[in-house]
Amino acid sequence: MGLVSMGFRVSIKSKKSPLLFFIGFFISISLVLTFSSGCFEKQGGVFREYEEIFIQDVDVMSTPQGEGALLTVTPYIRNDQNTDSSMLSVKVKIIDQETRLIVAEKDLDMGYIKARSLAYNSVSLGVADPGDYEVEVQLFKEGQLLDSGGRFVTIKTETFADQPADILLTDMNLVITQFTDRDAKVVVDISPGVYNQGGDSKALTMVITARTDPYTAYTESDELGIVKGSSRLRGHVRFVLLRRDEYTFSVTVEENGREIVTSEVPEPIKMDQIERQVTKNYPLMEEGMPVEAPEKEDTPGFEGSIVFAALLLTACVMHRKDPKSKKDGNEELYGWRRR
Repeated sequence: MGLVSMGFRVSIKSKKSPLLFFIGFFISISLVLTFSSGCFEKQGGVFREYEEIFIQDVDVMSTPQGEGALLTVTPYIRNDQNTDSSMLSVKVKIIDQETRLIVAEKDLDMGYIKARSLAYNSVSLGVADPGDYEVEVQLFKEGQLLDSGGRFVTIKTETFADQPADILLTDMNLVITQFTDRDAKVVVDISPGVYNQGGDSKALTMVITARTDPYTAYTESDELGIVKGSSRLRGHVRFVLLRRDEYTFSVTVEENGREIVTSEVPEPIKMDQIERQVTKNYPLMEEGMPVEAPEKEDTPGFEGSIVFAALLLTACVMHRKDPKSKKDGNEELYGWRRR
């Protein structure tokens, strides 16, 4: 009975190892990876934890002012927490890229931001000379630094009045402000950016088209008026669109009724994938230009998972390989052999 009892215990251990160990380890790693992927998202090349307060975007518009320009800086602050924020403030700095000196600086109160919502405010700062500048924005909560971000801008020398306008469409901001008709429709604010790198323009009109198919399109327009040389601004229109559809957006600028530039968002936008009060920024590509396919991002740990799966499969095969030799070996260990 002693030999049988010892043999029973040894055989149980041989079944648990190594297969059960590898399976348990694999499940643990999978749970950790799943949990991590739910807690972090990639924004701007770094991993950002959910449920925090951060700078979602910084918008910079410029208006010529003497030799320099007046910069209007609008930071968009997102509160992803389930509770309202504490008192928030923003510090805006204009830094000369050549000398690294701060040429202008202002503080801006953001107040309290409600849970799961977006807030923004604007401040204007003057730059006396043309050149390349960095607009740095810092977000504070009760004096503690939470986040920072910014943009780079170039202030050009003053253009001559008789120089023709040279209008560029830079990007497009999109934000869903509310759901209507039992959440079947969305109210969408569209704000394309315009940059005049030439002389003063004549009266400009911006026309935005949201298209679902070759036969269905929605069009809105905004009168921009005269846009001075070397200045930036944003048009603004509002659409009411079906939430379940996807749309391609195109933007056209007309000068005294003559079309001078047309650009479009490279890919269709699915409205049901955009959260309410979250500002989305899209590049505008000149119509007819080829769109480069985005590079595929490597999934963190994907190659390691493949290697681990291969090791697990190898362990399973080795565990099941040549059962006869295992049996003979156990008989040697217990001191008896089947006759």
